Amino acid sequence: MNEFISTVKSQTFYMDAIDELISSVYIPCYYWFENTACSDAEYSGTFMAPDILRYSFYQALQGFQILAGRFRIENNSRGCVRVDKNNLNMPEYTDNCWDIDFQQTKATGFNTNLLPETFHSACGVTAATRLATTSAKLGMFHIRRFKKQEGVLVFVSIAHALVDGYGVFAFMSRWTEISQWMHDKTKPMPSTEPFIHDRAIHAGYRIHDTRAINKLTLESVASTSVLSKFLSRLSIDKRNILYKAITRPSQLACCSFHIPANRLQELHESVQECAPAGTKLSMNDVITALITMVIGQAVHNTRTDKHGNRFLSRITCSLLGSKSPRLETLAAVAVNMRPRTKHPDAMRFVGNLSFVQCVLFPTETVQTEPSAPNLLAIASEIRKSLSSMDTQYVGQLNYLLNNKPDTHMRLAIHNAQFKNRIMVSCISKFGHYCLDFGDGTPLLVRPLFRSYPNTVFIMPSHPDLGGCDVVMSLDRYVANLVVHDKNWMRLVDTHAFGI
Repeated sequence: MNEFISTVKSQTFYMDAIDELISSVYIPCYYWFENTACSDAEYSGTFMAPDILRYSFYQALQGFQILAGRFRIENNSRGCVRVDKNNLNMPEYTDNCWDIDFQQTKATGFNTNLLPETFHSACGVTAATRLATTSAKLGMFHIRRFKKQEGVLVFVSIAHALVDGYGVFAFMSRWTEISQWMHDKTKPMPSTEPFIHDRAIHAGYRIHDTRAINKLTLESVASTSVLSKFLSRLSIDKRNILYKAITRPSQLACCSFHIPANRLQELHESVQECAPAGTKLSMNDVITALITMVIGQAVHNTRTDKHGNRFLSRITCSLLGSKSPRLETLAAVAVNMRPRTKHPDAMRFVGNLSFVQCVLFPTETVQTEPSAPNLLAIASEIRKSLSSMDTQYVGQLNYLLNNKPDTHMRLAIHNAQFKNRIMVSCISKFGHYCLDFGDGTPLLVRPLFRSYPNTVFIMPSHPDLGGCDVVMSLDRYVANLVVHDKNWMRLVDTHAFGI
């Protein structure tokens, strides 16, 4: 740790509108590692040795000095992270042993609900509601060792205002690379190239023009309201507390589904065969279309108005003078814009550079049988919308969101009017299952996102399984309908709650 502290420089990182939009949550992820050598009678080593993990962690932290800062609110309500080398706010790092059997935990499907309550308290997954308090940690890293060295759980949680999913993966990659090198120093020295956290890089993307922006996005930020002005003037902490009270994360259920490669391929081929010549759909386009229909129908059929998006949308519509929430289905697809910006430093920037593209579907389009032609109608619109997101689009959207003090709140309010809003993030290109501290790759990787309803992650399965995993954070009533949806479950071979 002392070596890291000696490298820290006092600096301030200012947040922009994109950071503030998602400042109410952290990005938590569980990495489960199994010690396959622990059954060997001759095994006498230390699986994922504590001293190596700790040393490599602080080495990796040198490229993420922002994690040792404190979140602050400027007089203009703008958020920033201040790193003071004389008053550091070090990320939380713990490494403890559990008297818990790894194989029994594995048998439950690694159900996190069965872990000790003290662990959930220590993780502080909902700590973003107090992001700007003096003591709030911007990063939490907890290592728990199962008895008899059977396995290790590595829990990582970083404030979303600082990083996106790419940023979390970048840190984990650096940490594991250094740890591997500590195991075998004949390997090449890990990269020490610093990551970029300065949001000034966004200024290079801003284009004072909006011709490339789609109609739906322009509509969402077109007009100000009393509510958007009110929310934009609230401190981030107060706004986050309000979000938590409305979305009620305690009412959400996390569930995961594994889809085998052959079923994915069959689904993709059946939809692609219906497409006109020259139309190319990705596997993710098709699975996103199916997710949109399955969750859209489940939300439509849920008869409660007290949970999740329905509660939030009714409050929003009431404040905006509308009689009821909009009934269309809003599919919000997160896209990592780094490869699309073509900026030379984009891949070194670990702040929020994943933009959300919203696509609107009429009720009659979603409330139908998910046959190949019907899936094609949705998948084609998703592909068309995502294909428009190029360097020019990024620049114009970045300018649009930062144009007025309340623009980003206008977007949030507009989306909240839809009781049926589905957020989909595809992280299938991040090599989480390649992360290796030197004793083997993870047996299971799971994000745990219980902050907003109808949030979905599409991610790779373990290489031995193939296919993909779909992880959902849903209202409990909606989750119950999804796991009983015959069109969805015929695609799935295994599923689990409480992951």
